[in-house]
Amino acid sequence: MADLLLLSRWLGAVPEFVTGRGGARIGFIPTASSIYPDRAWVDLDRRTLREQGFTVTDIELEILSASETAAALDDVDAVFVSGGNVFHLLSVLRRTGVDRLLTDRVRAGMLYLGASAGACVVGADIEPLGLLDDPTEAPDLTSTTGLGWIDEVIVPHADGIVSGRAVVDELRIRYGSRFTLRMLADDQALLVSGSERSVISS
Repeated sequence: MADLLLLSRWLGAVPEFVTGRGGARIGFIPTASSIYPDRAWVDLDRRTLREQGFTVTDIELEILSASETAAALDDVDAVFVSGGNVFHLLSVLRRTGVDRLLTDRVRAGMLYLGASAGACVVGADIEPLGLLDDPTEAPDLTSTTGLGWIDEVIVPHADGIVSGRAVVDELRIRYGSRFTLRMLADDQALLVSGSERSVISS
């Protein structure tokens, strides 16, 4: 894989990651939240990116055809996949074929930014996230295997501020022996550059 910035919640690490690699235009994928009537956190992320100086263009996977999505990705330097329900997100990525499209683009050098669900979906599996998100929101999803860009399971909000400490502790106990869990507090992000990984402040 090329360059990934996997964020738990806050976006403070985005400018250095994107502009430091020559980027200015971000394609914004809000799909993970499309099943919810209130998407305030997505609006905040979009607004934050614009306030950081980026040109932000929405890419609506559930509306665009595969060729239209590919064309939209041609016009940006980075893609930002926002938070919501990771099971719904993975279901849509598979159904539309964007899972393969994104994999090809990122391998070719496109910058990838994922927040919460957008970070989780690139990992080895999303099964453990069933304690944080409702899997029944994606009734057509037949496998929880993630995109597999990294061999870990990203667990966002690991400080318990969003979901509560008890849920995070239960996730660690129930799944820690089966998966390599990468626990990220809301002010942390996992920076992946080639084979190098580091947790940074966000």
